[in-house]
Amino acid sequence: MTRAAKYLDFIHTGPNTLAGKYLRMFWQPVFCSHELGPGRAVPIRILEEDLTLYRGDSGSPHVIGFRCAHRRTQLSIGWVEGDCLRCFYHGWKYDGSGQCVEQPAEPKPFADKVSIPSYPVTEYLGLIFAYLGKGNPPPLPRYPKLESSDISLDAVRLDRICNYFNNIDNSLDNAHVRFVHGRHRETAGDEIVKGDPMISVAESEWGIKREVRYPNGKAITAYFGMPNINYLNGQVVDPEIKRADLLVFKVPVDDEHHIHFEVRSIPFTGERAREWLQRRREKRAREAANRAVLVEEVLRGRLHLNDIDPNRTDYVMVEDEIAQTGQGKIPDRKHEHLGRSDTGVILLRQIWQRELRALAEGQPTKQWTYRPDMIPTYPDS
Repeated sequence: MTRAAKYLDFIHTGPNTLAGKYLRMFWQPVFCSHELGPGRAVPIRILEEDLTLYRGDSGSPHVIGFRCAHRRTQLSIGWVEGDCLRCFYHGWKYDGSGQCVEQPAEPKPFADKVSIPSYPVTEYLGLIFAYLGKGNPPPLPRYPKLESSDISLDAVRLDRICNYFNNIDNSLDNAHVRFVHGRHRETAGDEIVKGDPMISVAESEWGIKREVRYPNGKAITAYFGMPNINYLNGQVVDPEIKRADLLVFKVPVDDEHHIHFEVRSIPFTGERAREWLQRRREKRAREAANRAVLVEEVLRGRLHLNDIDPNRTDYVMVEDEIAQTGQGKIPDRKHEHLGRSDTGVILLRQIWQRELRALAEGQPTKQWTYRPDMIPTYPDS
C-alpha cells in the first residue's frame, strides 16, 4: 500500500492500522446499559478486538481481556463474584483491572505475576463506553440537552452487516433521504421537507456542521462529531413520536460489520416512558432476529422493500442497511462519481485523510470539542 493510499484507508480498524489507532483515541460505546444486569458477563468484539464486558455485583461495568491467562478459555462464560470474574474452566479469578487475584489448585499461587488487559469504562446516556487507546483517556464529551430531566432516553444497539464507514459517509448525505426513506415518510405522514436539497457544510470545532435547505423553503441543521458521531433530529417509527433528537455512534466490529448505537430523546417521562420503553425494547428484540436476513433477501432479489412491514421499529434502519450494504460490505470507492450533493461526504473524507496523515507522521491531530449550542434542528410541520 502506498503512503497516500494508507491515509485513505478508513476501512480497516484493527489495532495496527492507522484508522484503528485513530478511533482508539476516543471513547467508544460498546453496549447498552439496560442490556447488562449486575452479575452478567458478555463477549464483545470492537475494533477487531475480542473483549469481555461484565457488570460486577456493585453495578460497576468492567472491560477486560477475552481469554483467561491460564489455559486460554473464554472468560465471559465464567461467574461474576463481587466485582471480579472467575474463569469457568479452572476457577482463576480476575478483578476489574485484569489482575489475577486467585488460583485454585495451585499449592504456590503466583497470581500477583499474572494479569490480562483491561480498559477504562464509564456509563453515560444509557450507554457503556470503553477507552481502548493508550495512556489516560480524554474527558468524555457531555451533551447537556440529553441530560434534561424533562426527557427520557432510548438507548439502542443495532448490529449492522457492512463496514462502519458506509454508515459514516451516509451521515453527511441528505440527498438519499427522499429516495431511501420515501416509503417510511409516506407511512409516517412526514412530508415536511420535499425535493432536492441544497447542502452546505463547514468544518467545526467538533467535526462538520451541515445545513440543508429544500425547495419549499424548509431547512434543517445537523452536526457530525469526529470521528464517528452523528447528531440530528431523525425519524422514529412510532405512532406516539414522529421525530426525536438522535445521537448516533457508528462503531466498527470488524471490516464487514459494525454496531449502530443511538441515544434517542423521548419527550415524556415517568410511568408513560417506562411502559413505552418496555414495549419498544420487546418489539425491537423480536425484529432484530430477522433484520439481516430481510436485507440479504432484498439484495438477492428474493424480496422487495415493499414486502417488509413499514411499521417495524427498525424500518428506517432496514432502508439504510439495504442501501449501504448494497454498496458492498466494503465498497469500491475508486469508481465513484461524486457530485455537488456529495459535498459533505467529500469534506468528511478530507478531514479523515488529514487526521490520519498527521497521526502517521507523528504530528498533532485536531482536538475536537462539542459545544452545547450544537443542537440539531428540523422544521415544524
